[in-house]
Amino acid sequence: MREFLFLLFIVSPVSGKPQKDPRGPNIIDETADFGTPEHDNRVHTELTELTGPEIARLIGSDYFNGSVLPCDNETAPGQWMVYCSGRLLQAVMAVKLYPDSKTFVDQPMKVNRTGESIMEHFEKRFPKPIEEISKKEVAEFVDEFFDKEGNELDVCELPDWKPITEKLAQIKDDTYLAFAQRLHFIWIQLCRQMKPEVKEDPSRFSLIYVPYQFILPGGRFREFYYWDAYWIVKGLIASELYSTARMMILNFAHIIETYGFIPNGGRVYYLRRSQPPFFAPMVYEYYLATQDTQLVMDMIPVIEKEYIFWSQRRSVNITLETQEFNETVRMFQYHTEADTPRPESFREDVLSAEPFTTKSKKRSFFKDIGSAAESGWDFSSRWFKDHKNLTTIETTNIVPVDLNAFLCYNMNIMQFFYQLAGNPLKHMEWSSRLANFRQDFTKVFYVPVRKGWYDYNLRTGSHNTDFFPSNAAPLFAQCYDPLNSQLAVDVYNQMENSGAFSMSGGIPTSMHKETNQQWDYPNGWSPLNHMIIEGLRKSLNPTLQQKAFVLAQKWLETNMQTFNVSNAMWEKYNVQEPQGKLATGGEYEVQAGFGWTNGAALDLIMTYSDRLEYKGPLLEGLVGTPPPHKSSSSSSSSSSSSTSESSSTVIPSSTTGSSSKLLAIITVTIFYFLF
Repeated sequence: MREFLFLLFIVSPVSGKPQKDPRGPNIIDETADFGTPEHDNRVHTELTELTGPEIARLIGSDYFNGSVLPCDNETAPGQWMVYCSGRLLQAVMAVKLYPDSKTFVDQPMKVNRTGESIMEHFEKRFPKPIEEISKKEVAEFVDEFFDKEGNELDVCELPDWKPITEKLAQIKDDTYLAFAQRLHFIWIQLCRQMKPEVKEDPSRFSLIYVPYQFILPGGRFREFYYWDAYWIVKGLIASELYSTARMMILNFAHIIETYGFIPNGGRVYYLRRSQPPFFAPMVYEYYLATQDTQLVMDMIPVIEKEYIFWSQRRSVNITLETQEFNETVRMFQYHTEADTPRPESFREDVLSAEPFTTKSKKRSFFKDIGSAAESGWDFSSRWFKDHKNLTTIETTNIVPVDLNAFLCYNMNIMQFFYQLAGNPLKHMEWSSRLANFRQDFTKVFYVPVRKGWYDYNLRTGSHNTDFFPSNAAPLFAQCYDPLNSQLAVDVYNQMENSGAFSMSGGIPTSMHKETNQQWDYPNGWSPLNHMIIEGLRKSLNPTLQQKAFVLAQKWLETNMQTFNVSNAMWEKYNVQEPQGKLATGGEYEVQAGFGWTNGAALDLIMTYSDRLEYKGPLLEGLVGTPPPHKSSSSSSSSSSSSTSESSSTVIPSSTTGSSSKLLAIITVTIFYFLF
């Protein structure tokens, strides 16, 4: 039923034909020979020309002995030899069996197969060097011992989904209402749950078991991801999918109880790295929307357990020199222990490391690569010494302003939760920790002459004062005194002076233009745009709150206009040319879906539901038609105080709606119940 409904949605309501692909005619053809060095050089521009056998020999080198693996016998006893190490993994990558390296490590082992037995079969069948094993031989072996990727998941029903919600019905503008309804329906397509065998026979799978259903990002991402989930939860709350949001939180609690932290994503090959710590903020947002105090009480010890992980395994001492004395403070950084190629990007990492001539330099490179992946920004000029080339990456030398702001936010949430729990001693403990950390945070990251917060480099003892949206993370996390209104204004002005707010489609991830990395110019990402918008909205400055609204409009129109030509939401966008042009760069093609993009858009639409007005060209790809152009006075007359409303607050709307709004609601409802 619902699958058929979405077939209706991916066809143009005007032409009856599929919409054009906004990636353009030059996207990589998946039938092409991806084993050629020409393809690898398109992705990794720093590589020298290598022949196929040379690439295979390079990939077949010893990367595992004496190294820290992404997963091992302790963390993944039945899977590590297949998904995190071994000659089979190298052979698959050497012959470029799939266009995407991630495909193989997502494939389950067949029933009655074990990692040990598969490796025994492989060694007996292929005692020869990796470079002598043919693609046909590898393909036949994989077909014999592995199932297709994604087979371990079932599409699921959202128990709390309904076609029309009270919140969405209150959206004032007809076009935004139609867009929000389309996003609301996408949740159905992204819902997954584990098949029973993942729990019963976990050693056959790279997938990490969780007990409840969850929302996928989409595309190649066939598992849950950590920091994506914060914006997904925000979107689920906007869609009144409170039970689904709660299940997402309970899944992460299960993971923390099992592993002591939340890995990058739901695969065993992610078990050496995490992602930005947004579990506590998820619980907080859910509490604001539901007032579910019992869940907060249940989650307090789980949040503390995750905080211990960051304190013990991801912290670093920094000595600050002053004229009077030296002071040592403790901050957080991204720093994975693994120093081998990432299994999901094994071939790419090996080829990127080709210029390094010693094993120790390669291992340092792999550690920095993995640590950048832990940040979520894989990859960006933010981590490069020369701000240009991946081979100069030094993530482990950088103390990131955003990570520390997020953990500052965690501390603030914890002191609030303990106050809610009626535990004054723990409330005082976390309040004191927060106050002290805010002071240290300012000492480490604030640069008075540049009037803002910036990443700190341990190697140079200096700051990277280039523009990155992460510089605004303290505004979002409120890791400063909100009464210091001028500080927020200064930070905004610094970002504006960089040119970051001049793009027609949103805020870029940096102003570095020639890296070909996905977390650089001209790409804009939903979490970063949302974070800056929310940081400005949370300020006590009416001017900055209005700036937040303008930026929200810009980002949402980019989302809508691209949706109009592609019938899809995407993980990232080209903000320089936003009307239907997608982002490029990085290790894989831009992905559709897309969980956190949907969530950020829905949250922003609900935050400004009484103010948004679409005045652009007709968007034929949306249900219904846009309203007549309205006078600008109606927008400007809206009280600026509405921008400071919590995004979880339902904003009253007019009791009368236009005929096109009713048409949009009725159309979607009829589709749902008919099919």
